[in-house]
Amino acid sequence: MVIARRRQRAAWLDGWEAVAAERLRQWAWLDDAARARLGDHVEWMVRTKHWEAARGFTLTQDMVIAVAAHAGLLLLGLDRHHLREVRAVVVHPRTITRRGVWATSIRGVVTDGPRRVLGHAVGGRGPVVLSWAAVERDLRQRDGRNVILHELAHKLDAADGLFDGTPELTDRTERAEWVRVCTAEYRRLRREGPGEGVLRAYAAESPSEFFAVATEAFFERPADLAADRPALYEVLAAYYGLDLAARAPAG
Repeated sequence: MVIARRRQRAAWLDGWEAVAAERLRQWAWLDDAARARLGDHVEWMVRTKHWEAARGFTLTQDMVIAVAAHAGLLLLGLDRHHLREVRAVVVHPRTITRRGVWATSIRGVVTDGPRRVLGHAVGGRGPVVLSWAAVERDLRQRDGRNVILHELAHKLDAADGLFDGTPELTDRTERAEWVRVCTAEYRRLRREGPGEGVLRAYAAESPSEFFAVATEAFFERPADLAADRPALYEVLAAYYGLDLAARAPAG
């Protein structure tokens, strides 16, 4: 069984660059050194994480490398320990039905009905769960949404033990600036709505969703985010250790 898994993972990594070039929009924005670093992270993700398909689904190289390459993108300017709690990635064919108690859009009102989602990230050492239909839609449409980045951002958010919209930041000055900027931008979004801006309305659901949606915008539409919300772009660039706005086309 162990030998079979090793062979499968080796097969997934064979020729991974071609898959990443097709599935990762940002591949064209990276220089050779960044692509090499990304490749190291892809191999780490493929070899060290548990990969599973749900409901009789079969994992393919395309699926695994698409997810691993986006994780590698997030890690280009970060240490790998920021994704240490991602122990498993589970891929569903379509939307996912979750059960539990959920907050509604009405303050103080909850519901225990089933909820259909495109992905979710479980806290602690829980898995990242993705709908492949949603992944394919995002990679095809390229409209600023990216469920892989979104759910992995939730794991970055929870690296310090809390889903609170603030990732693990050890520098006190950097953390204080993050909280100041993100709190102001979150309140502004809730007050004014998204309008024609780069952040979609779901970012106003909670500070955690604000961070996840802002991460999508930072990597998918960096030039637009820098123009629309420059202070938010700057704190995200400082955290991720990347300045993509100058490399990426607007829109």
